[in-house]
Amino acid sequence: MRKFLFYNIIAWMMASIPVFTYAQDKDAKITLSFDVVDSVKTCKALVTSGDAPVKEVEVKLYVKRLFSLLPIGGAVATDEEGIASFEFPNDIPADMDGKLTVIAKTEDDENVGTIEASATSDWGIPRGGNEILERSLSGSRSKAPWIFIIASNVIIIGIWGTLIYVISQLFRIKKLSKHLAKK
Repeated sequence: MRKFLFYNIIAWMMASIPVFTYAQDKDAKITLSFDVVDSVKTCKALVTSGDAPVKEVEVKLYVKRLFSLLPIGGAVATDEEGIASFEFPNDIPADMDGKLTVIAKTEDDENVGTIEASATSDWGIPRGGNEILERSLSGSRSKAPWIFIIASNVIIIGIWGTLIYVISQLFRIKKLSKHLAKK
């Protein structure tokens, strides 16, 4: 009975601790725009709440990949006009048409919460199929780096050589045991 009473008192005390929540704008949104000035690609994310720009909000820029999001740079805070500017790299592989899905996101901000916007851009390097012309890790079997081909063949020959040696020794032991049994 005392345990029950004790646990009820603790539960009542825990429930009476004040919980502070912060109001978040539910109508905040991000708008993405893409600009090229002097061969420098710039992606701008405009954060607004209602019709007013929101300043000092950290925005992160990502490019959608097959299984996850690829971060582009670090977080950038919005300026007085609510704009966060990102310099976009020139070497991101895209789909066959050169299209990329760019995502701007705020994460757990105390003013706007977590909001996300995506847009499509043609700033990626288009892939021309599965053909890779140079030796690389992402190449086909015929385009693998020479060191990997040599190392894997040495390992395979070493394993098979050890197995053949062990089996030949077993046959020699069996032959030797028959020879010693006759004596």
